[in-house]
Amino acid sequence: MKFTKSLNIDFKALLPYLVAIGLFLIMSVVYVHPILGGKQLLQPDIVKFQGMAKEISDFRDVTGQEALWTNSMFGGMPAFQISVIWKYNIANFFHNVMTLWLPRPADMIFLYFAGFFLFLILLKVNPWVALIGAMAFAFSSYHFIIIQAGHNSKAVAIAYMAPVLASVIYTFRGKLLAGGILFAIFMGLQVFSNHYQITYYLGIMVFFYGLFELYRHMKEKQLPRFFKGLAVLVGGLIIALGINIGSLWSTFTFAEESMRGGSEITIGDREPTEGLSMDYITQWSYGVGETFSLLIPNVKGGATGALGNNPVAMEEVEPAFRRIVAMFNHYWGEQPFTSGPVYVGAIVLFLFFLGVFYVKGPLKWGLLLSTILSIMLSWGYNFPSFTAFFIEHIPLYDSFRAVTMILVIAELAIPAIAVLFLHQMVLNPGMLKWNSREFLAALALTAGLALVFYLLPTTFFSFTNNRDQEIIAGLIAQNPQAADQIRIHLPSLLENARIAVFQADAIRSFLFIVAAAGAVLLFATKKIKVFAFLLILGALITLDMWPVNKRYLNEGHFQPRRNVVTPFRPTEANLQILQDRDLHFRVFNTTVNTFNESSTSWFHRSIGGYHGAKLQRFQDIIDFHLSGEQINMNVLNMLNTKYFIVPGEDQQPQVLLNPDAMGNAWFVADLRMVENADEEILALNDFNPDSTAIVDRRFSAYVEGFSLEPDTLASIQLMEYAPNRLRYQYQTATRQIAVFSEIFYPHDWKVTLNGEPAENFRANYILRAMVIPAGSGEIIFEFRPASYFTGSRIAWSFSALILLLSAVYLWFQYKKHRNKAGNQMTDI
Repeated sequence: MKFTKSLNIDFKALLPYLVAIGLFLIMSVVYVHPILGGKQLLQPDIVKFQGMAKEISDFRDVTGQEALWTNSMFGGMPAFQISVIWKYNIANFFHNVMTLWLPRPADMIFLYFAGFFLFLILLKVNPWVALIGAMAFAFSSYHFIIIQAGHNSKAVAIAYMAPVLASVIYTFRGKLLAGGILFAIFMGLQVFSNHYQITYYLGIMVFFYGLFELYRHMKEKQLPRFFKGLAVLVGGLIIALGINIGSLWSTFTFAEESMRGGSEITIGDREPTEGLSMDYITQWSYGVGETFSLLIPNVKGGATGALGNNPVAMEEVEPAFRRIVAMFNHYWGEQPFTSGPVYVGAIVLFLFFLGVFYVKGPLKWGLLLSTILSIMLSWGYNFPSFTAFFIEHIPLYDSFRAVTMILVIAELAIPAIAVLFLHQMVLNPGMLKWNSREFLAALALTAGLALVFYLLPTTFFSFTNNRDQEIIAGLIAQNPQAADQIRIHLPSLLENARIAVFQADAIRSFLFIVAAAGAVLLFATKKIKVFAFLLILGALITLDMWPVNKRYLNEGHFQPRRNVVTPFRPTEANLQILQDRDLHFRVFNTTVNTFNESSTSWFHRSIGGYHGAKLQRFQDIIDFHLSGEQINMNVLNMLNTKYFIVPGEDQQPQVLLNPDAMGNAWFVADLRMVENADEEILALNDFNPDSTAIVDRRFSAYVEGFSLEPDTLASIQLMEYAPNRLRYQYQTATRQIAVFSEIFYPHDWKVTLNGEPAENFRANYILRAMVIPAGSGEIIFEFRPASYFTGSRIAWSFSALILLLSAVYLWFQYKKHRNKAGNQMTDI
């Protein structure tokens, strides 16, 4: 008894936390239960990642080192945004702790639960209410859609949004040391997740909350307290950035050269850009009507797929037309395609509106304005003036595409406000009356709206789109004899099928909200106890949201482990090319979507590839020389494209050898100077790479006063190859200019000539070149980015600092509680 008292452990107080962790574990594993049988989730984007990272991971497995550069796609590019392990970043350890070392994808689901639960606990929400709140947040449909797609870094970044925001709030509420340490840890984890678009959106939420917090402190004449908290957060941010300095430094350097950095080309209608174009940014834009998916998941049909897979829809179609209607898209929204809607839960949305009316304080207003802004910005090209303003005037907004992603703000803010209301109601059940304007308004804005949509669907929504009209026109052209029948009957049958899909979800949402509203009223009138109320509400939220998520991530997405670990099977063409033992050459695969796939990169060093932020100069080469009907063979030859994979007569891939591939390096007899990027890229249309190098005037200093002296016996040859190290031998009787079939990257490639530092310059728009003196010797190119090597040492220092600060804080907390327990024993 004395021992227990000295430890001062209140097991009753710990119970909700233990129950929460246990329940989160069970739900996370049960949802993905095929992993218990040895299966793994087949994620399309991870399959693509495996292809593009194959050379990097193979090098790591063989050498134990990081490649940092890969030649497996787009001729070559840094590996920073593909697959680099930052060993000295303590965030690796913290992330494993937060996910309890669970297997994927159970780890990400658990992190959704744990992150939001911690957010609510730091806000001092009742732990039982926080448990329900964690479920409400975690079960948002988009969270499961991105797991199925393989957007793992995005999922992790989303999961860490809530604890970062909580640590900011905790700090401003006066818990400076604890708040600052927590902010440093969770902001470090947020940056570690390596999805800066989500981090940017989190910054918007923190900014709005900070404005209202500043106003509150000004009103209460507590500005020094505000700035003290702000200073602590700045310190925490420095530590968070410090432990991630390597990846941040590398990304910043790479971004300047990537598509995010823009292009110099001004040919035709193009203008020099410093970010992504509005068309590219807004290609995925939420329709204004599609926003109602927050309330009704199938408001626009859910995910892209065949309408024939939905038996409810097919029941509304005459048998004679079912085969045709079945081919139409189940999704009829405005996006090019989608994996599913952003559904935050009908019950959660109902509680959110109650929270808007009842919850007070700066946090509510910051969350509410962030939600409204995120919805408006998600409309993209459907609200062009507002979107254009942000692209043109808000810093860094033009660096990110797919504006629909900003709805992650609403997905966090809506359940947060809902749970803050729930917490208040648990403390004061009598605060809500069934006939109050607030309760009736929340009910009307959710259940009422769902019912009206169910009863009058065509009054508010269209159930066809332009793509449907194009398909119908094509069917009429193919079957002119049935044109009248198709024109008259098919559109109405298609509309009826989609209305059935829509109505099924509309009435579903209505019924769940009515049931939840009933539970709220029963608790408000003290007909049921708090435990029963929370149990009913948690069950209703789970019954609502779990089945919706199963539409997008279910048992059918799991495959035997061998299919996931080795997702690509070699064709005869792949096997034939793999027989070639040359150190280094490239492959152009025309049997696939060359510049948006990674299967070729799994087997070979590819001209194509898959990456959302390839080097801008290579994208320019694709746009001007490697796409459309005219493929510039001069460009492919200078890229040492030794093999083409093309469709055979039997549609099986076959191999063509390119005898004109230039090899790994060669000497040129002529230089052609050009004035700018426009002239340089156009000059590639009419030149012989074997004899001529095209050089931008900006590199003239490297060849100034240089006269080419031919030597027909001169030679240069690649002797050793690694993705980050290339060794050449050369022999020449005269000075030469060598062109290397390697992508020029202006940062961190170190070149030595016979052991002495040397310099290289850009030629032919994307390749490397350098002056070679008479004689013989060796040239070594080595990729040694300071961001990795120096950055690792800096990260280690900041990792040690956060561990030290955490240890000091825990030690003082331990002493404080031990002294408190000792005083209690003395009193006894």
